[in-house]
Amino acid sequence: MKRRDVLVGVVGTGTAALGGCLGPRGDDGDGTERAEPLDPSIGGAPMFQYDTRNSGAADDERETLGEERFETAIGDPIRSSPAIVDGVVYVCSGRRVFAVDAVDGERLWSAEANGTLRSSPAVVDGTVYAGTRSDLLCAFDAEEGTERWRFEANGPIDASAAVSEGTVYVASRATDGRVYAVDADDGTERWCFETDYRVVSSPAVGEDTVYVGGWDSSVYAIDADDGTEQWTFGTEQPVLSSPAVAEGTVYVGGNDDTLYAIEGATGELRWRVETGGIATTPAVAGGAVYVGTETDDGRVYSIDTADGTERFRVDVGTAVTTPPSVAGDGVHFGLRNGHVVSYDTDDGTKRWRVETGSEVRSTPTVAAGTTYIGSTDGRLYGFGDTG
Repeated sequence: MKRRDVLVGVVGTGTAALGGCLGPRGDDGDGTERAEPLDPSIGGAPMFQYDTRNSGAADDERETLGEERFETAIGDPIRSSPAIVDGVVYVCSGRRVFAVDAVDGERLWSAEANGTLRSSPAVVDGTVYAGTRSDLLCAFDAEEGTERWRFEANGPIDASAAVSEGTVYVASRATDGRVYAVDADDGTERWCFETDYRVVSSPAVGEDTVYVGGWDSSVYAIDADDGTEQWTFGTEQPVLSSPAVAEGTVYVGGNDDTLYAIEGATGELRWRVETGGIATTPAVAGGAVYVGTETDDGRVYSIDTADGTERFRVDVGTAVTTPPSVAGDGVHFGLRNGHVVSYDTDDGTKRWRVETGSEVRSTPTVAAGTTYIGSTDGRLYGFGDTG
């Protein structure tokens, strides 16, 4: 079918002269920008949900605590999840990308993009990649914030990019939704895949396949090398959730109140569980899938990856508005009421709860025993052991 044809060279390349991403601003007005991070060893979260598979699992077994280490005023509401690499927290807010010290929250640099940023930054091999609502994928130098290139898509980019083996995979929410593979070095297009409608789901990459959910009620598996379709799985409602991939299985939530487990190689259904409205990405760790529901009463689920049986359920009392983040013995969620809560991964008992000034849409991201949280109150928080 036409929507599944591979489109090569349809869209202008990243080197085109566009009125787009601007260079860094040398002064944010508070005089706190520094040139170097205090502790370059802090990292492990280079992109949305930690890795190319959107696993939601931190490579960090240290205990995370709910004690505030810093609170940094960024400005505009933060709706994207932080990336943490080489001692720096990268976060998007308003029309700017910010680099903040992971130890004390001091700003290192900020750079402006020609459009609002909803996507989470991806930071790989010294470059920061972020999509804008003005149809641009922008690449910045990770140390200085200077622009490297920009690529023009066919519509706004709300989905976060996945970067794998020199390629940036990103999707657009245009009415004729597309998934792009873009060269990470120079921003040229490698291939483009068409869907029937908008895509706000962030791609996951596993075993040479790109998986993405569509507003056209489909989950797509696309060959990572040439953009050809491998399979399509249909649901009953739009798929706004981003897929998570683990051990050959694709886990994704649908607006049809269902969590799906799909065989990654064939697209066959392994199991499905009715949960409630899921617009966020599941996390997969330790043989369990964790997911939260964005309903007024809100629930958190732990589901066994093998057969879809329920391990535990927690009634939260408000909408769960972020994907889960698993670190050590805790799974963390952001809530509509401005709180972030950590539950024990074994039985769902509450470990700690902290409060921000407004709704949390940014995944609580863990590195070096600290949980980094962006809030729609325009602040970046660091919670962890202050001793």
